[in-house]
Amino acid sequence: MNIKSNVTVIIPCYNDGLYIMQALHSILNQTVKADKIIIIDDGSEQDTKKILQKVQYDNVTIIYQENQGVSKARNNGIKLAQTDYILNLDADDYWEPTFIEKATALLNLNSEIAAVGCWIQTVKNNVLEKEIKKPTGGYVKDFIVKNNASASSLFRKKCWEEVGGYDEEMINGYEDWEFWVAILKHNWKIEILQEVLYTYRIKDESRDQNALKNHDFHLKKYIFLKHIDLYKEHFEFYAIELLRQNSVFRHNENKVKKSIDYRIGNVIASPARFFLKKILQK
Repeated sequence: MNIKSNVTVIIPCYNDGLYIMQALHSILNQTVKADKIIIIDDGSEQDTKKILQKVQYDNVTIIYQENQGVSKARNNGIKLAQTDYILNLDADDYWEPTFIEKATALLNLNSEIAAVGCWIQTVKNNVLEKEIKKPTGGYVKDFIVKNNASASSLFRKKCWEEVGGYDEEMINGYEDWEFWVAILKHNWKIEILQEVLYTYRIKDESRDQNALKNHDFHLKKYIFLKHIDLYKEHFEFYAIELLRQNSVFRHNENKVKKSIDYRIGNVIASPARFFLKKILQK
């Protein structure tokens, strides 16, 4: 097909020279072509820059900037977009060929939908994992406890304008979650295509993993305080859902402690703990 999609694709890239061409080709090979592709090099090292400098396609623009974080990179790219729809893509991930076709069809048909995502498969060490991630999308109430959509989704540019873009203070992660909350507060909805059309790459070290391990509490607190009016409005739902999650966590913790592997590990570790205790008592 050679149909105008009214879509600009935004690809922030930070030292992803190994994967950027796969990401780019997943857009170039769409059944409905993007009008424009904007790659924002966010201060990558020279090996990635050399790869980007070889990219020559009429509808691809590359912007080079000092490292300022993914929120700033996305915002800088979206400011240049002249289409009604924006599609995010991380430089180490890729789309299946029919995503733009199917996602734009939903936005064209339903003016209440702010964004469209899909089910997600993950790849680690170049091997596809069996688990399929199935975000549910929904309304703002569905997002106050956890993020129910992927950062890589198709959305209306006017929604980005309505909330002032991505929060550039959130340099440590979860900016996509906050972005969806901010949009959905204005009575929008996020729709999810119930098929696997996106592949997310799991790396040994990534920004997402760092956010979860080192910044989870502070980032969630930031979102809570920024949108405290929303949490007050849905306080009962929020509190009950937190209680439910805590109960599930405790249940799973007890299951692990009762498992054979845990018991065997405990037995193996007992002598080491005994000798360590003796050493510390000296």
